[in-house]
Amino acid sequence: MKLIFKKDDNLNVTVFRKKGKTETEFSYVEMIKELIKTGKLDRPSTVGDFTDAEKESIQSMTEFINRELEALDEDW
Repeated sequence: MKLIFKKDDNLNVTVFRKKGKTETEFSYVEMIKELIKTGKLDRPSTVGDFTDAEKESIQSMTEFINRELEALDEDW
């Protein structure tokens, strides 16, 4: 699963979830269901005028989630 962060001209950020070729609105519940199945997030994408700091923060969040999932997997 891949998360896509989109910023519009008014600087509003919307998050979408991409699975295969299908892009849907983000839902925490659906993300958790998918993470239970796959155990990881793919590298996120950004669309729009994101700063380098914003892009780095998004990437850092994804890496953190993946590390936590790996740690859970080791504990089970």
